Amino acid sequence: MKVLVELIDSQQILNLVSAINRKPDKVIFLSSDPYAAMPGKGVMKKYLGCPYEVQYYTPATLEAFVLGIQADELEIDVHGGDDYAIAMATAIAKKHGFTLCYPGFTTRTMYTVRGDNKEMSDLVIPKFTIREIITLYGGSVREMPEAVFEGEDRKAVQACNESRRYNSKRWADFCLTMSNLAKKNEGQAVWKASEAVYNEYRSIFRSVACVFRRCEVQEGRLYLEFANPEYKVLVTDTGVPFEYETYYQIEDSNYFDDIDIRVNIDWNGGDFNRKDPNSELDVMATKDGRLISISCKAGKYDQQAIYEVKTNAIQFGGEFAVPVLCTDYNRRHSEYAEKAEALGVLLIQFDEMRAGKAAELIIDWMKTH
Repeated sequence: MKVLVELIDSQQILNLVSAINRKPDKVIFLSSDPYAAMPGKGVMKKYLGCPYEVQYYTPATLEAFVLGIQADELEIDVHGGDDYAIAMATAIAKKHGFTLCYPGFTTRTMYTVRGDNKEMSDLVIPKFTIREIITLYGGSVREMPEAVFEGEDRKAVQACNESRRYNSKRWADFCLTMSNLAKKNEGQAVWKASEAVYNEYRSIFRSVACVFRRCEVQEGRLYLEFANPEYKVLVTDTGVPFEYETYYQIEDSNYFDDIDIRVNIDWNGGDFNRKDPNSELDVMATKDGRLISISCKAGKYDQQAIYEVKTNAIQFGGEFAVPVLCTDYNRRHSEYAEKAEALGVLLIQFDEMRAGKAAELIIDWMKTH
């Protein structure tokens, strides 16, 4: 019987990847906190394929506990835990002839040490979904599926983006008006408004004509019917078209394992109590176990946006997460670029977004970070 002992790491995904690669008959996770709950139980069960248990240890009891494990072959993963625990586990393994192992996540290498022999092998990382990675870090995704417009529907997104870019202030006013109409016409297939609304935003209505099946004035009233009922999100929330454009640039690269838009996350694991902290991430993706967290700013932004995207990325993807801020504000801020670089945030600015380089820049950034 092969048993793998894992010092629980704050990067929970490392414990899981290590166990997947070592293929033990049983896994024992060791925690120095007797009250710590192990997140991601469902994900663990899905990928491990063997029984596991969580045990509490202290520096004084660690050696005795390891020696008491019944196993034909015992391995200790020393990546997790604090420096003292790692040193102790390493000393115990060397003293009693146990195998040491640890995963090199960014290099995708599994390191194994048996006595004086050190071996390296390819580290297999499953194509984890966004929800699985977030769960491993103690969060939970609220099931609020957002529409993903494909095929001909992309024309509606493109038309809204072009109109927004032509005059962002005018577009913001238009979206506010449309949002108010949505509240007044809630549940109605055909929205009604005064002719003055059409006269005020005549040029915008014409530029996004593909969004509507019906857009006409009769006897002093404006009648609006969406070509697709889900299109209303494109004209009632100022920045949504830019979020979809960012999503398409990521999706069209065919590089990422999973991708989603407007992901609402509960920080406390899924009960979604209204008092619990939560975050909505504009676009998210995964690649080789790394979480890519993207914030989209269609208008003005400040340095706070850089801090926010960094915080959310680390909270739900750990130190290997990729925080990205995509902006479509027609002005460069050198101080923002400096702050993003200092914090390890990839800042993609308006000219790069309009050139369709979001995915390319993210991929290049991941190779060096």
